[in-house]
Amino acid sequence: MKNQLPLLTLLFYLAIAGLSTAQAQDKGLAMATSPDAPKRYMGMVEFGFLYGKTGDTNFSSSVASPTVQLFNGYRFHRLLVVGGTVGFDFYNNVLVTPIALGIRGELLKGRVSPVYGVDAGYGTTFLSDESNEQKIEGGWMFSPSAGIRVNTGNSTAYTFGVGYKTQRVKTDTNWWGNRTEQKINYKRLSLRMGFIF
Repeated sequence: MKNQLPLLTLLFYLAIAGLSTAQAQDKGLAMATSPDAPKRYMGMVEFGFLYGKTGDTNFSSSVASPTVQLFNGYRFHRLLVVGGTVGFDFYNNVLVTPIALGIRGELLKGRVSPVYGVDAGYGTTFLSDESNEQKIEGGWMFSPSAGIRVNTGNSTAYTFGVGYKTQRVKTDTNWWGNRTEQKINYKRLSLRMGFIF
């Protein structure tokens, strides 16, 4: 028992030091997220669907394809957050990875507020499944959106939004010597649910 006493004393002091450090971190976090010291970093993850029509006018059909988007930005003011977005959008048999400059904003200070967003950039297709007969190239992307934000804590919230996304894609198909180049401009209504952290 005497041999274990120094070890128990050391563990006791480590436990006290750990609790003191955790309390200090919690206090510092509470001060950093208070209204007087707003959090400057804003991260956001969004999941949803892109709705639109595919095919020509005679044989068009409505489709809903999944979309995922991650936003990281710096909050200059509640009305202006500037950052970058990266995502995964599925169009028919094409997987587009948009990389864009994004702007976000909250109109009100309350627990519930209208929000807006605008993304503009380039959609790459390097993750899309290509064959020897078909090559796919990405293109410019533009997506404005509006929605609502509901706070769940000092620096976390849920968002629900609706938007419009246009994405350009070019396909080059070579089938039995017949080469066909097609420029596609996908136009989709987006419905998303997100989480701000």
